Amino acid sequence: MHTPELPEDRWRELVNRLRGSLPRMQDEFVERVAKVAEYSDEAVSLPDLRETAAVSIGLIIDALSGKQHYPRMLHFGSELGTRRARQGLSADAVMSAVRLDFPVIWSTLLEEAEDEDAVLLASRAADVWRVVEDYAHAARSSYIETRSQMAQEEAGVRQKFIAALFGAQGRLQETRERFAKTFEVPSECPYEIAAATGRGAEQLRSMANLPNRRSRIFTYEAEDYVYVFWPEAGSGVRTPDMRAELRSVPCGLAWAGGGLKDLPAAARISAALADLADPLHPGPSTVETDWPRLARTRMDSIGVELGAVLARQLGRLREDERERVKETVECFLRSGSVSAAADELYCHRNTILNRLRRFREMTGLDVTVPVQAARVVVACS
Repeated sequence: MHTPELPEDRWRELVNRLRGSLPRMQDEFVERVAKVAEYSDEAVSLPDLRETAAVSIGLIIDALSGKQHYPRMLHFGSELGTRRARQGLSADAVMSAVRLDFPVIWSTLLEEAEDEDAVLLASRAADVWRVVEDYAHAARSSYIETRSQMAQEEAGVRQKFIAALFGAQGRLQETRERFAKTFEVPSECPYEIAAATGRGAEQLRSMANLPNRRSRIFTYEAEDYVYVFWPEAGSGVRTPDMRAELRSVPCGLAWAGGGLKDLPAAARISAALADLADPLHPGPSTVETDWPRLARTRMDSIGVELGAVLARQLGRLREDERERVKETVECFLRSGSVSAAADELYCHRNTILNRLRRFREMTGLDVTVPVQAARVVVACS
């Protein structure tokens, strides 16, 4: 009398049959994975693919036959994740390839099975999928950990190069040329550099760290400032329109016209301008737009308080007259034209001239004389 096979026995028999089909499954896996975009570019050699297919499918078959084989399968999955990360493949490409093990193994199982095995296969489908997913999870976890380590290593190397550029070594042409060669940027083309603190610093970091721009946008941090610098538009290096993006960032923006050798000096200027930035009115402060405030800040810091002196001199006027005189002087300084000031303030040009004369009487400064006008511009900033 024939004794029917138990489901467990029949399952082990089907799994054992898979081993005889391993070469065919290896070929099918390689054919399928070649259609994954990054693999089709020969990022991974054919011998590597074939060996990986044979080992991974063999280990998954072992794991299907018994839990005691799990550790070897998971160990190989971890090694594979690390290797693929070092080869530069994306996580999506790696996972797409790894999960191909399931359709390859399952389709072969279906070919090996008999019609009466349908119920058994239906009950085991989840088990096959779970084993492949455990293998994929091991590969993914290792991949992510390795990529994180690689990013840290890369960031460390990158920051060493940048720190050298801003330190004493940056005065050496060799240092600048090594930086330019390493990051594939020009050494002598103009650069722009932005500096910020507080909220502006966070915005600069976010802008610089977007994945599609890290290779051409560089970040440097010193003291309380975050600096971001990049080759100026038109230098032959494709960079985003950073000036447009900086319109929402309270920061200082300076120009290194001589290239990398001028960056340290430009950084000092951008930091000084960052101190003038107004968080309530975002946008970059530049030498062109804020030189009077920059000059006044520097002069105040050494005790030359032009603004305080001017305020004391005008303080002898009645409040209403003082405000009219100040308004007229500031309006005149914007254009240098008596007629333009008269039109803007809706009054006769003689009124403008009288107020300018009154200002000269109180301060000793004639704003129609350029050198004296410059002093008033700085004092009023």
